[in-house]
Amino acid sequence: MKQASFIRKFSGTILVFAAALLVGCTPLHLSDIHTTSTPRSQLLDVAELAREPVATLGLLTSASLQGFNPSLSHALNAALSEASPPIRGIAAHETLNTLNQKGLGAEYSTLIASFGRSGILEREPLQRIGSALSSRYVLLPGLAEFNQVIVDRFAVQGLTFIRSRVTTLRLWLQLWDAQTGKILWESAGEVTVATELLRAERTVPLDEIAQKLWLRMIQDNLLEGKTGSRSLFSALERKETR
Repeated sequence: MKQASFIRKFSGTILVFAAALLVGCTPLHLSDIHTTSTPRSQLLDVAELAREPVATLGLLTSASLQGFNPSLSHALNAALSEASPPIRGIAAHETLNTLNQKGLGAEYSTLIASFGRSGILEREPLQRIGSALSSRYVLLPGLAEFNQVIVDRFAVQGLTFIRSRVTTLRLWLQLWDAQTGKILWESAGEVTVATELLRAERTVPLDEIAQKLWLRMIQDNLLEGKTGSRSLFSALERKETR
């Protein structure tokens, strides 16, 4: 049932591949990115956010998706650097190392476990963690869903066979004030990428997909204050002729 749903949802996207074949262009991939967020808190100083180091906590997700933690955390740090103005993020592994060295590893674990139950980062332990990291602002990222499915279709009256990988990634991101214990902003984003599988080099790496989504959430929603955005991107390659 799930695969059938993907096929119906992205049939139009796959047909775009077929149309491009006819005009001499082969799409490497199509990406549909959608984000939504809360309005920024009036307590948030965006200029200070760009000046001061912002600590990134470990990415939260279900146990079955924990293996994606390193690549998605790296993608978030890259997106922070790519934003305009850039945000000087403290990578998640550096955050965890610092807290462990300062004897706050157990308190951090308790804080995250409590968040899993209540959806709140408790103020007092958050203050101590922010102080240990010399960071007023703390980013809490999460992975809500990662899905891949292979879709096979015949297009152009059955003359063209198209095999595509459809990837769906859903992420969320929260910004907390470690001094006051208040959540200042949160955003959720979804990206769907349809990649034509004709050559191995056409596969789009997960960290590249995630970085684009993180960047859209940070740039449009956090820095520019938009509460939503949606865009469709395509990467095209001219067909080789002999």
